[in-house]
Amino acid sequence: MKSKIKSIICLILAVVMVASLSACAGASVSASINDEGEFVYTVTRSIGATPEAETGAKDIRAALKKTFDCKINIKKDVGYEDFDGNYEILVGDTLREESKIAKQKLLDNRVNCASDFIVCVIDDKICIQVVNNVMITKACEWFMLNFCNSKEDWSKLRKNYEFIYAEETAALNNTVAGVNLCDFTVVLPRKTSLLHGLIVDEYIEYYDQHDYILKEAEDMDAEAEYEILVGDCDRDASKSVTVEGDNYVIKVVGKKLVIKGGTHLATWRGFKALLDEIKACEGKEVGINWADGYVVNGKYDANEKGAFTLNWGDEFEGSTIDRSKWGDYNGKSLETAASCLGGTVYTVSVGGKSKYTGSDAKDLIHQTGGELVCGTKRISDIDFIGSQISSYYTMTFKYGCMDIYSKLAKEPAYTTYWANGGGTANPEFIKRFGGTENDRVCMTEIDILENYSRPHEYGSTVHWWWSAFNADGSKNSAGGHAGLGGNALYKKGSENSMYLVYDQEKYGDLLPDDYHMYSFYWDDECIKFAFDGKVFMDYQYTNHESVSVHCLMNYLISSCSMGSATYGYTYSKDQHENYYEHKIDYIRLYQTDAKNSQMITAWPETQKNGTSVVRYPENSIGSRY
Repeated sequence: MKSKIKSIICLILAVVMVASLSACAGASVSASINDEGEFVYTVTRSIGATPEAETGAKDIRAALKKTFDCKINIKKDVGYEDFDGNYEILVGDTLREESKIAKQKLLDNRVNCASDFIVCVIDDKICIQVVNNVMITKACEWFMLNFCNSKEDWSKLRKNYEFIYAEETAALNNTVAGVNLCDFTVVLPRKTSLLHGLIVDEYIEYYDQHDYILKEAEDMDAEAEYEILVGDCDRDASKSVTVEGDNYVIKVVGKKLVIKGGTHLATWRGFKALLDEIKACEGKEVGINWADGYVVNGKYDANEKGAFTLNWGDEFEGSTIDRSKWGDYNGKSLETAASCLGGTVYTVSVGGKSKYTGSDAKDLIHQTGGELVCGTKRISDIDFIGSQISSYYTMTFKYGCMDIYSKLAKEPAYTTYWANGGGTANPEFIKRFGGTENDRVCMTEIDILENYSRPHEYGSTVHWWWSAFNADGSKNSAGGHAGLGGNALYKKGSENSMYLVYDQEKYGDLLPDDYHMYSFYWDDECIKFAFDGKVFMDYQYTNHESVSVHCLMNYLISSCSMGSATYGYTYSKDQHENYYEHKIDYIRLYQTDAKNSQMITAWPETQKNGTSVVRYPENSIGSRY
């Protein structure tokens, strides 16, 4: 989906072109008014019309009504059956065959037609059609400017008239197996790293800038004839290519282009190599031209300028938790909340800190079988205990791409992942991570996953918090926070929704039934959230004026609990079990020197003193904003 609408620079020239083209197009289309005082043409759009098409149809109706001073009907394409002599102005995709014919004319005109539109007359229909929905606004504006301002303008619209607006964009002439790469579907594994989703999005955006609309799919979708297979795809061509370690391979296998590395980083570098090659061919009459069997071999190099590197994470191997990475969350394990059964919900940290001192807290968080297990229990008739881990005392960072491969706890338990920047006035935190500037007046909370106990969806969002001050410089209670939740741009059902709704019909299970990749990307322009490697929500800072707050460093927290009076499903003794658990296979945080990234690691919480290590020491530390 294109993220922008290109301006029509040559609009005045296009008006001249209309005059020249219409002269040989035949008799004018009808401009009559029937016995009921209605204009003969009905403005028709699809019952599932996009907001742009809906607005365009209404604007055309209003313009015609002003010009002809009569009733102009506007209808949906399923409101009545089509018939001979049914004069219609079809806006965008409709069920009418003429809409399909018009779109095909546009597609046949040239391959990079994402910013193009067509206005044509086919029998008793006037078609206004695009291949990219966002261009329908410009198409309708052009139609009204040329044909709706006066009866004389309308008379210029002739039978068999056809006009195609084609944006001046250079074609990309890259072929694989004898076919232009724009005709290849990009296929990602059902579950993969966000690194792959990011580089594929960059590739698609590059083609988008040249007015191509590329197709994307997962490897469990129906197989297309021509495909770019990224990573370990469930396709025979992908399985036929083996690669290990930091090596990557780009290989043409029949009608497939396989890009595969021995690691997620190597696969990312392999796809970047393809994109770099394509960019190097821009403007050339002939770009890449690879036949069956063509191979490119390469290697991921962590020292390469601009490369992502794995800077922090945990594979959770061995039988003990790595206390140099995980600890308490600023004393939060000593806080309690009311339970839905009238009791208390306790929290326990990695080190066993909790207001609850019973034996049920023992080993609630443990490491086994290459996984970290975080459990939650009902510990009495009315009381519960949950678990929490954090890098609060050990690692804080700014910018990067994080993958969390895990299996969520089943309902009524809930799982959370978030990056936070609060509580930095703590003297212990300041000692570990660098000075009094950590006593912030604002901070960002990045909610990677808020599960709410729902097995079919979860939410991802951003909150910014701030403090208010008295005249003497002391803080007062007027501070607060705001988030994306009240913004219609991110509401459920929107194209950029902050909710990931799991496709149960497609996948046949629920979120907690299996492991999935929960990811986010963060830099100086945006925060993106992804599921199984594919971005589903993109928060650009330009949509909010408080940009600098998102430059502050954060630490990571995860929790698993149940029985809350205000959060998640209400616990039922008759329906639910006494114990649930959340499992993390690995967490990986990748960063790049291409951004103003930052990371500071410190000594374990259990250690009184130690040495902090600043990664990217040449970059400005986020806490100083």
